Amino acid sequence: MTRLLRSLLVPVLVASALVAGAGVASAATATVGNTDGDGLNIRSAPTSASSSLGLVWDGQRVDISCQVRGQSVTNTRGFTSDLWDYVPALRGYLADAYMATGYDYRIPGVPDCGTPTSRLVPVSQFHGQPNQGEDCGPASVVSALLAAGVTPRSWNASRPVDAINRARSDMGYDPTWNDPAKFGTNESDVKRALAANGVYATVVFNDLNRVLTHVRNGRPAIMAGNMVGLPWSGRNVPHFLTVAAYDGDYLVLDPASQPIVHRASASTLAAYFDHDLGRAGVLL
Repeated sequence: MTRLLRSLLVPVLVASALVAGAGVASAATATVGNTDGDGLNIRSAPTSASSSLGLVWDGQRVDISCQVRGQSVTNTRGFTSDLWDYVPALRGYLADAYMATGYDYRIPGVPDCGTPTSRLVPVSQFHGQPNQGEDCGPASVVSALLAAGVTPRSWNASRPVDAINRARSDMGYDPTWNDPAKFGTNESDVKRALAANGVYATVVFNDLNRVLTHVRNGRPAIMAGNMVGLPWSGRNVPHFLTVAAYDGDYLVLDPASQPIVHRASASTLAAYFDHDLGRAGVLL
């Protein structure tokens, strides 16, 4: 293989690394209940299919920093809710159906998880296009531009594939044909597509601290790594994703996962970054 591979070959269905960073403030306090003594799983994503990080027990009080819609859950008393509560001290989500918060649904004043700005738009690379398995780079270009406040060329929220195909075309490839000699995209391709949108980026290698500092300073970065280092994936595939913002956690838009905002620690991103065909960032 003569080209650097930055793509995903198959879709990934389980999402959301949730490792709390220092300084995440509590927005509300709630009490676990109605588990009939079985305990409530701390989940790595707002779904009961995601990995368990341990248990909390009836009567335990926890501090919630944000809430988000996810999988609907019905508790032992028959109450159903699709709301999940993120607890930084537990580094995971609790199903709100089992939480005594004082409210039937959202707690007033508690923010939505991972949405400090409406510009964070998760963009899937999988839309049935010929190159969908290779389009992590073009899809990351689209999500990174939106995070930076730039409308991508051919952007249509109801048809994100148009912008993905345009980014692939801006990289110099035919989006209508999967050319077996042009497998994957690289950092230069990503930089070229960003430039076509009027955004002139810097590529850095082997300097994770510079990439993360750039994000903490308020600008997104597209990061190359290997999915084997991502708790929500684990597949041994070189990949591109967008690290879009920082709010105590790094907010990650992964085009290979469910279209949600992931929350990750520096150590999670380091594990992703530090692999063959990774160790690179494109700084917008």
